[in-house]
Amino acid sequence: MINIDYPFTYKNSLRLIVMLKLGLLYNNNTYNVPFLSKLKFFFSLSNSVDKDNISIYNYFYLFKFFFGKNAFLSKYKSYYNLGMWYYSFNVYITVVKKDVYLYLFYYVNDFLSMIDKIYFKYGIFSMKLNILYIVLKDLTIFSEKKTNMGLFNLEDSLNLHLYFSGGDVNSSKLILNNSKINFFR
Repeated sequence: MINIDYPFTYKNSLRLIVMLKLGLLYNNNTYNVPFLSKLKFFFSLSNSVDKDNISIYNYFYLFKFFFGKNAFLSKYKSYYNLGMWYYSFNVYITVVKKDVYLYLFYYVNDFLSMIDKIYFKYGIFSMKLNILYIVLKDLTIFSEKKTNMGLFNLEDSLNLHLYFSGGDVNSSKLILNNSKINFFR
């Protein structure tokens, strides 16, 4: 599996299969199908009372352990209400360029293929920006894959945004709107 060139496979094989499934061959141009340009994995924590909660540290550990990347914080907000401090922020990693396919196939093949459809959902986040989202609700799959103390106490769902670029408007709309094609099963 290490010797597979995922960008080459996507550009030359999978794009043609997508065009055949959607009936886009009237153009005879595989470059009408948009490219996957960026992935963003993140946990969105809102109104957390304790910023030293063990689950927050486990999110950082999960990204480092399974994806091999250091996680960052974004959209940090805190406010004081009725004697309590509330914290909201995102713990995220971003993957760009050639590594996009490696991380996406690892996520889809090793995690989404092992769980039922009721534990994740996917759809369109933004048609204008060509963003597809996947939300993994059941995070016990990580602790089943590797029993480690840092992979327990995962409370929030793991979100994934897939950013597409290029292609023409019609093929992007067909790909993002077509609910019959399930890219992840």
